[in-house]
Order: sequence, then structure tokens, then C-alpha cells
Amino acid sequence: MLGALGGCGNTAGDDNAATPVAMIQTATAGTGSVIQQAPLYGIAEPASGGDAAIVVPMEATIISLLVTNGAHVSAGEAVAALSASPASRLDLAKAGVDATTTGAALARARRLRGDGLMSDADLETARSAARAAALVRDSLASRAGQLTLHAPFAGSVEGLTAHVGDLVAMGAPLARVVAGDRLRARFGIDPQLARRAHAGMSIAVTLPGSGASLATTVQSVDPVVDPATRQASLIARLPPGSTVSPGEIIQATLDMAGTAASVSIPYAALLDDGGTSYVFVIDKSIAHRRTVGVGPTQGNIVAITAGLKAGERVAISGGTALDEGMKVRDTGTGTGTHK
Repeated sequence: MLGALGGCGNTAGDDNAATPVAMIQTATAGTGSVIQQAPLYGIAEPASGGDAAIVVPMEATIISLLVTNGAHVSAGEAVAALSASPASRLDLAKAGVDATTTGAALARARRLRGDGLMSDADLETARSAARAAALVRDSLASRAGQLTLHAPFAGSVEGLTAHVGDLVAMGAPLARVVAGDRLRARFGIDPQLARRAHAGMSIAVTLPGSGASLATTVQSVDPVVDPATRQASLIARLPPGSTVSPGEIIQATLDMAGTAASVSIPYAALLDDGGTSYVFVIDKSIAHRRTVGVGPTQGNIVAITAGLKAGERVAISGGTALDEGMKVRDTGTGTGTHK
């Protein structure tokens, strides 16, 4: 794409014969809105309310597991059967005895109060004790009747590490159920971009495996920087049917706010000199170096915020061989002009 530098050499003494000529291609600076597209990388995770732990209601022994990790379950499907441990059965028996004893004491207190041999305060104390004992008994009995554990909703089973015969403590999570239609994506994003991002922005998610693109929107932005990754967080919805599983690595492209009616050129025209961006403007076959301000990039188009006007022609190939004032020969208009 770069032409060799050399003299025309057709006529001795001709001024043009001594003028270097570079072979280039050009494009015309156009106008239009350029939307910055930021590449993002993240992971799929359950959305709020999209997963639930299956909790053991009382200390119990696992007598059978009806599912495995990764298995799909329907809402209400049984996942495990447990049996109350000896300690739980003892607690249940004791609660029954306490409820019976305090119930009998309440009945006696009522008779004594009727005979004027007990105060209202003593009667209320007996009533409170009987009520508390009955609540404990009923709670334990209810939990003992829930030792066949069920899926709270349809989804996939995760985090199942227990085995048949294991003794599991009360309140311990046996497994989790993750709803496949209640997922979101959590992306890392540069803190500078995070300040410009907001809920509702368009984002294109690339699905793992198939490479298909899924259009969705930003749900929220957390500007707090993770000390390990030095990134802020951006959350996006994953619509039902996205075929993404929790924990999968996913990519996305976020459309940032565009620059309205900016001058834009093909990215190939942009050159850099120690951090200073410049282009070569071609006027009457002469190259002129021009320092420019650079805005957002969209694909192969870059917005120019200063230093260039719409309609001016810029070199898009051969620019690295040019010098200020060099004569050029345009071999044809390149592609990528933004108008």
C-alpha cells in the first residue's frame, strides 16, 4: 500500500522531477454520530431471586439423594429424603413433654384462679409458659414433617456436596437451585467508562459456544473498584432463552454515548507521535501534517473533535512515509469513509 519514493525523471531540469512522490490512498472526512463501543468481559450469575438454597430444617441424616449436580428439576420436585437425628428426636420428645406439662399447669392455674387462690399475674405467667412450650413443640413437629426436601422452583441443581449417610446440621444448605430464566451478566468495566455508563444503555452479549449476539440493556452500574481487578462492575439482563449457564464466561460490547455531528474519518488515517494524534491532509496533491483531537471509536471509524473539517481528504494508506509538504499521488479512494 506504500509506494516507493522516487523522482518522476521524465524531463531533465523539470522542477517536478526532483519532487518526491508517495503513492497513497485517501478518504474524505465525513460527519455523523460516532458511538463508542467498549468491549467487556464477565460472567453469568443468578439474578436477584434467581437462586435459592434448599435448607435442612433440623439436624438430620441423609437417607437418599434424588438428584445430582447439574440436574434440572421442576418446581416442587423432591431432591432428597432425610431422617431426624437422635438429637432431633430427643428435642421433639422433650418439647412434647414440656407442652403437656405446661398445659396441665395452665389448667390448674385456671382452677385456682377461679377459687380465688391465684392472682391474675400468676395465671398470665402460666398461660405464657404453656403458649411458648406449645409453639416449640409445633415448630419441631412441623420441621420433622418437612424432611423430604423439594425444589422451590424449576432450575438446575448446584452446590450439592453431601452424601447419603451424612449428618447435616439444622439450617445448613444442602444445595442450591438456579433458575435458568433468571440470570444476569456481571462485567468488569474501566472506572472511567463506568462513570459514563448508566442503566438502560444498549449492550450486545456474545453467547458462549454459538457466538450468536444477544441484544439487551444495562441493569445497573457499580462504580466501586475491585482492588484485585481494578475494574468497576456493570450488570446486564440476560433474557430467558439465552442458553447461558451460571459461571460461564461471556463477552459483550457496550454502546457508549455518541458524539453528535462530529467529523469522522477511517481509523487507518490516524497516526501517533509520542501520544500526539495527527493525520496527513491532502490538498492539491501536497501532504500537510495536522494535529487532531480524537473522540470515540466505532468499528473502523474514529471521531475527530478538533483539527479537521468535514470534506477534507486524509491519507489512509502510505501515511507513515509522508513528510510535511511532500507531493503525493492518490491511487484511489479507500473504503471506510463515514458520512
